[in-house]
Amino acid sequence: MIFGIPRELKDHETRVGAGLIPRNVATLIAQGHTVYFQKGVMEPAGVSDEEFLKVGAKCVDTMEEIYEKCDFIGKFKDMTDADMKMPFKKGQIIMTAFHMAEGTAKPEQVKILADAGVTCISIETSRYPDGSRAMTRPMGEIAGRTAPLLGGQYLQRQYGGSGVSIVPVTGARRARVCILGGGHAGMCAAQTAEGLGAEVVVFDVNIQRLEYLRTVLKNTDLRFMSKTAFGEEVAKADVLINCIYAYPGMEVPIVTRDMVRSMRKGSVIVDLEGEGIIETSQYTTISNPYFVEDGIVHVGITNIPAMVPTAANESYGAYVFPLVQDIAKYGIKEACKKNYVLRSCVAMVNGKITQKEVADSQHCEYTPHFLLRPRHQVDLRHRSRRRPDRGRE
Repeated sequence: MIFGIPRELKDHETRVGAGLIPRNVATLIAQGHTVYFQKGVMEPAGVSDEEFLKVGAKCVDTMEEIYEKCDFIGKFKDMTDADMKMPFKKGQIIMTAFHMAEGTAKPEQVKILADAGVTCISIETSRYPDGSRAMTRPMGEIAGRTAPLLGGQYLQRQYGGSGVSIVPVTGARRARVCILGGGHAGMCAAQTAEGLGAEVVVFDVNIQRLEYLRTVLKNTDLRFMSKTAFGEEVAKADVLINCIYAYPGMEVPIVTRDMVRSMRKGSVIVDLEGEGIIETSQYTTISNPYFVEDGIVHVGITNIPAMVPTAANESYGAYVFPLVQDIAKYGIKEACKKNYVLRSCVAMVNGKITQKEVADSQHCEYTPHFLLRPRHQVDLRHRSRRRPDRGRE
């Protein structure tokens, strides 16, 4: 099989798709496969082209060449407008975070991919047999653990923050951190906030999840979600962290503009989703990470793990590269028979939509594929931090 690694186009994106870091590329080449990479593919992460060349990968100058030459394209972030202009080929496998089943999905992109006849592995929809998220876990962990650190940074006065310290200071009140969503990212955010010494409260709609969190979060208030209780805590928060995302049909926003206005001036919102859940929030970038609205500092970076590329690429590769190896060894159909996680995240096969959630979201025809579907449909909507990377991923 011929694998290709294009450069990511998102601002300051430092992660590489499909776990194809040099040591994993070396494994594929040793097994007889060919790997092309686009010049400078990991330079933003401090990894030179020479490291790929040393293990036998081949360098090309343009993204177009990657798509023209390769059977399998390993991307990390969702498809930009420029990505969608590539010369796709029928049967070509593209692994990335497509987000086709979400409220922010772009119907024109789905149509282009379907018309091209490609096979889409939408990694953010991957599941373990118990229904829990699979490939988004490592990025959710990094985003969650980093969010309180960002909150503490932007509480500083030079960013428009209130000047409250995220770590305890003798004689001063402790900072209060309110977290929306108790999934993997929310749990990790709470662990970090606890460790920093802040007062922490987590809200979730799943009482069983809250019961589990009690076993790992010893100094966090765990609250069942209600608008009244949540609104009261938002008003008291120095840092509000959103760890859920909007799925199709979800009533949004959850955090209204009036709730934001109730917060103390100079408080901070860190939104791992970027927009939708919080009425005043919008996407920001690593280059332009924050803005102030209604006296509240907003941070909406959706690729937070790109800020720590060494950790992000190593962790993600440990999760996703076994899926890639199965595809390389058996081909996509046989690999899906053997690997539940891979089977769960194939959203399109040769241009046919094979995830019902995508078909419903895009109002398209749904074509079940018995080789490419889990035995039981899994609800993609609410699992506490319902999306990764963005900041998420």
